[in-house]
Amino acid sequence: MYKMKPPHVYVHRRVYKNPRAVVRLERMLEALGNPPTREITSADAAEVIAEAGPPSSIEPMDNSVRMGLDPNIRDPSLIFNTFAWEESDRDEPLPAEKFRDWHMASLARAIAGRGDDFAFSRRDSLVCAGVRYVCQGGWGLHSLMGCPHKCDYCYEGYLANIMLDLEDFVEHIYPVIMSRSQRLYRYDMYSDSICFEPEYGASALLSEMFARSGDKYLLYYTKSDNVDHLLDLPHKSNSIFYLTLASETVCREIEKDTPSMAPRIEALRRCQQAGYEVRVGFSPIIPVKNWRQEATDCLEQLFAAVRPRTVRLWALSLMSPAAALRAFGDGGLDEQFMRLVRENNEFNPGEVFDQPFPHSARAEIYAHYISEIRRISPETPVSLCSERREVWDMLADQLCMSPDELFCCCGGMSAP
Repeated sequence: MYKMKPPHVYVHRRVYKNPRAVVRLERMLEALGNPPTREITSADAAEVIAEAGPPSSIEPMDNSVRMGLDPNIRDPSLIFNTFAWEESDRDEPLPAEKFRDWHMASLARAIAGRGDDFAFSRRDSLVCAGVRYVCQGGWGLHSLMGCPHKCDYCYEGYLANIMLDLEDFVEHIYPVIMSRSQRLYRYDMYSDSICFEPEYGASALLSEMFARSGDKYLLYYTKSDNVDHLLDLPHKSNSIFYLTLASETVCREIEKDTPSMAPRIEALRRCQQAGYEVRVGFSPIIPVKNWRQEATDCLEQLFAAVRPRTVRLWALSLMSPAAALRAFGDGGLDEQFMRLVRENNEFNPGEVFDQPFPHSARAEIYAHYISEIRRISPETPVSLCSERREVWDMLADQLCMSPDELFCCCGGMSAP
């Protein structure tokens, strides 16, 4: 488990009704150095978020407070919680408009109690403002929300909600997964679950569940190199290790408190050696100064150590030009791309996948990565993530797959 010093640690009263959740709580608190805790109920949600959420002095951008807007970012506060599978066990959450940040509103809902609406997320297709983006989508799995990493573009580093009743979680989701045709399930996009392992214990429980499922697969979704607990798990047959990689400058200056480039590549190598299928995503790709050479250096080191099954490319999006300029600072990006961000000021909130860079700029980024991957490892499949059909068409002569026959790193039907 990462070494953290959470400013506040809250324990929801419902945790104490579940003996196995209490054992997990005690194990995780010991790993944290046994910090003081405060017992809360749903009635305390507003006070908790005011105390531990984003500072009131920071104005949200795009309805969220990005880490890069806060010069005093710290480790997240933690909320230890359990699911409330039955609606009768939940309280009425505070209205979302009570909160300045949509992520804080989501945490308030978790404090009030959540079940299937938290455990599962669903994306069958990706349409924003009438524009269809290419994405295989699928159902994802979640037992956490919030992350100890402090990436400038993210908003999940202030508070983390951690569901502790994992045995009940596994028992609840297993029949649902077995009833669906989907074969690959991504875990956990709301957080970075392996940062909390092995004390949390989700990896062991989920890997065993998927191993006995037959043809269903678990995909660990992470930036972390905290993989020791994965290497000797007895049930690896239906698990895939997916890691998002970035250039050295991005790791160091933008994805704060994440492992640097070399330890991430080493984590991939170790997991591949231990028997996992490994997949790689460059997401998000941020065109910092000298980004082309840094991308080439990263790809050469990656393929010298690992043979990933597939590579995913996603240029930074979901961020308005104004938020990008504030989060990365004037001069934080390549001069050409900084100019494009400044010029790309007609922000349409419904088309967030087209911001902050225009189509042509994203295509230029992808073209460099694709060209270098073809040079170094011509057999490796490459896909674009959550991208317009027009951008796929711009790169049709360079990509080995089409939007209509997409093999994705993390799509629901992209099992081995």
